[in-house]
Amino acid sequence: MRTMNAAALALMARIQAGEQIPMVQLVQIGTAPVLYRTTAGCDVVWSGQTYAAASIQIDPVEDARGELRGLNITLPAVTSDQLSLALTVQIEGVSLLVYDALVDPLTGVVADAVLAWSGSLNVPAIEDGETASVVISAEHRGVRALRVKPSRYTDDEQRRLYTGDSSLNSDPATDAAPLAWPAASYFRQ
Repeated sequence: MRTMNAAALALMARIQAGEQIPMVQLVQIGTAPVLYRTTAGCDVVWSGQTYAAASIQIDPVEDARGELRGLNITLPAVTSDQLSLALTVQIEGVSLLVYDALVDPLTGVVADAVLAWSGSLNVPAIEDGETASVVISAEHRGVRALRVKPSRYTDDEQRRLYTGDSSLNSDPATDAAPLAWPAASYFRQ
């Protein structure tokens, strides 16, 4: 478990005292160049990066034992820049990090941010209508770890599964003795 820094702990104490402290989400999309967005109403700076304010909506991050839930990011009222991002940039498989950040209401500075969700993006869906939007779904990083990995019938795979087993360390072309076929006269007797 990660511990928060002193500024964040001070804000947590203020929350416990009954004060309303804003918590925003910081979104990092691993495209080239990396996109930094926030759900806050203004740009915020954290860890040397400026997270640009965007009217994005993120599904609530819910933790459930035994489940690896995906996440949807909605870009409402799509601008031409957002639409070009959805259509031109290859974003399938790109990493997505979502941080929960505490913001000091007196100074507007992010005290600390904690990683809330990590995964990779899927193909975006464009919803057209009165209010067009781009919905990008993402799958949790644990889903990748749970996928079945292909097994190859090779010497390296056999040694990985069973240390010291060299039963597949053979090359028939070089390991087998050459076959000596009898001459044609042998069959003419």
